[in-house]
Amino acid sequence: MGTKRMLHKKISISFQVNKLSLPAQLLFTWMISHADDDGRLKGEPEHIRAMVVPMKKWSFSSIKKYLLEMSSVGLIYYWERNSEWFVEFAKWKEHQTLQKDRYKPSDLPTFNPENGNNMVTENIQNDSSVETQDNISKVKDNKDQINKGEQKDNDIADKKSPSYKMINPKDFTPNSSGENMAFDTWKRLEPQNPLALQTTYLKSFKLGLPEYKFGEFASQIEQDPTIKNKGAVFQIKVTEYLIGRGGVQK
Repeated sequence: MGTKRMLHKKISISFQVNKLSLPAQLLFTWMISHADDDGRLKGEPEHIRAMVVPMKKWSFSSIKKYLLEMSSVGLIYYWERNSEWFVEFAKWKEHQTLQKDRYKPSDLPTFNPENGNNMVTENIQNDSSVETQDNISKVKDNKDQINKGEQKDNDIADKKSPSYKMINPKDFTPNSSGENMAFDTWKRLEPQNPLALQTTYLKSFKLGLPEYKFGEFASQIEQDPTIKNKGAVFQIKVTEYLIGRGGVQK
């Protein structure tokens, strides 16, 4: 794997990069040098801090928030697979050139929009190089595909269940006003992404997001025409709110 990476001067005038907070901009540029030859690296905040910013006193929750910022503007794909998080740079092949005799294929999985969940895009936010975040969120909405994906969601699933399956929005019936609010918010922001109902909106309710916050966050997102990945931005807002209330561990 190469130890040197290209950093084009256009990064300083990139609209996507400049939408990030300053810490997220720093983390994004530093992560480039730590990615493998296919532009991937492990995405657990603990790993990112240890490998990329070991001298920064950033909490794991802050690093998670910065990664979600990058995902929300389409700079990276950020997803969970088998309880492990991964990062893949969206336009890696456009900006990095490697000699064939030095290229080493990645040992990490590439992002797949039908199987990943990219926080976006776990949520997931998978053409591995150039697809936009909007295209990434267009997961096939059919029952057969959903039933194939037996994914673990530790906050919603019963860990003891041997055959837990993702919720199909077509078959979902809310059992409370909170679940109904989560369902309505999903329909407003990500009706094209069936996985997001459970992994983003029902999960947010499970974590303790008040019902009124669903509508408040959805309205804020809908009023900003520059937001492309509404689900990722919603998750950032949820994370910030819960951290502020002490609801998310650092």
